[in-house]
Amino acid sequence: MGEHLGKYVLVGELAKGGMAELFLALHKGPEGFLKVVVVKRVLPHLTQNAEFVQMFADEARLAARLEHANIVRTWEFGASQGNYFTVMEYLAGEDLANVLRRLAESRQVLSIQAACTIALEVCKALHFAHELTDTAGRPLGLVHRDVNPSNVIITYSGDVKLIDFGVAKTTVNVSKTIAGSVKGKLAYMAPEQIIARGFDRRADVFSLGVVLWETLAIQPLFGRDGDAATMYAIMNDPIPLVSKYRPDVPPALDAIVSKALSRTPADRYETAAELMDALEEFLATQPGLDSRYLPTTMETLFGWTRAGAKRAIQRGQALKRNISLVMKLRSDVHAGLAAQLQRALSADDPPRSFEPPAGRSRSILIAISAILLLAIGGGLVYVATRGSGTAQPQVQHQATAIIQLDSRPSGAAVFINGEPTGYVTPATLKDILPGELTIRLALAGHTAVETKLTAVAGKTTEQVIPLEPEQGRLVIAGLSADAAIVVDGTSYPAGEAIPLNVGSHDVAIVVGDSELVRQTIAIGSGDQNWQLRGARLEKR
Repeated sequence: MGEHLGKYVLVGELAKGGMAELFLALHKGPEGFLKVVVVKRVLPHLTQNAEFVQMFADEARLAARLEHANIVRTWEFGASQGNYFTVMEYLAGEDLANVLRRLAESRQVLSIQAACTIALEVCKALHFAHELTDTAGRPLGLVHRDVNPSNVIITYSGDVKLIDFGVAKTTVNVSKTIAGSVKGKLAYMAPEQIIARGFDRRADVFSLGVVLWETLAIQPLFGRDGDAATMYAIMNDPIPLVSKYRPDVPPALDAIVSKALSRTPADRYETAAELMDALEEFLATQPGLDSRYLPTTMETLFGWTRAGAKRAIQRGQALKRNISLVMKLRSDVHAGLAAQLQRALSADDPPRSFEPPAGRSRSILIAISAILLLAIGGGLVYVATRGSGTAQPQVQHQATAIIQLDSRPSGAAVFINGEPTGYVTPATLKDILPGELTIRLALAGHTAVETKLTAVAGKTTEQVIPLEPEQGRLVIAGLSADAAIVVDGTSYPAGEAIPLNVGSHDVAIVVGDSELVRQTIAIGSGDQNWQLRGARLEKR
């Protein structure tokens, strides 16, 4: 591609809509400085539409004021050769829609704590936006209007960011929207949005309720074949408890999700802050979320992107021309992309279109972005001076090893020397440099295992590693001496600390022939202290 827009070089198109297009871009500065950004540019045919340009400028001014840790940042609004554009923070991660898609494909779920934490972080972003005022201190009455999984980004480090306030509505000082433009994703709209009745911040609460329901259930709530059927479902179909599809969801969380999904705005949480408080109160009753959970999950689902990027950079070679970055990648597909990126960054070459292979364009662009970020952050950008001729990269081939790994049970994420590989067991890892390696396998609900392994050039090394279930101990206080604790069908006397594998378990309290309570509880590692309170088991 290589097109210049002011001080930015457009590397590849990320998306294109009816009004604007989104590009991965580089800000090139002196002494080889590079910064990866995202550029949103008004489509050429709309640049002559004064009303639309004003709306785009309004959006940029609004976005620039949304300075919050959970909202993507807008750095700049600019114009160059008749093109209007905004420059935004690049996020190294995946949208929640893609995360849920991968989970569904692999028949996995997020932990309840992780799903609630994601929703809680979005609540923080929404409440900040909803409370925003103008320079005179007047409430803007901002409503996002498009809270859906595609607009929630989970970074590889586990941060949660809300993006795309492009269809946001304010009650004051905003230009009119263009007739016929899309105002949000239909399957996540509140009923009052669909019937075009006046709506406020509670519409965003409803949309987030749909997102939370789907994040727990890993399936659509209202999405149907066709817009009419989807709208009918939102307005009329019964809304099932999420526990119907996710049995380990406790009643307290069912109640929170159901309240957020109330069709009547007055029955919902009044503010995103109220929903946030409810989620925080619920999470306080649950085992804490390990700070590594989301990053590890992202590496397990998408590790090939980052690990492949890092391997690519480590195997890169400098070209003695005026190029800022060149990579040697393992596959022909990646090699072709590297060549196109090389041309895009070369000032001497004419612009060329950036055309990733169909079906993987989004992931490959994210991979390229990750390469650039890793290069910049790790000091691995190669800056070369202009030569009199065209130098070719000198590639030295080294004999490599193959490692075949499996685990019992399988499905564990594979790490080598502390770095994620993007593979899960059983896995065949090729092009491994010879030498001693530290292999780490991590599987949810099991204790991670590290072992040493020697990779031998030209040979295949096989290893099967057993994984032990991670355990906790269930302790229930407040029981009479004649009570029994029945866990997954096995009876234990009251007062005993019961060793259990981490995960969900069916627990009943029985006295004689009477069952006092039965419920599903989540067991974490270490001592898990519960008590019988009325007809409920509650975590202490």
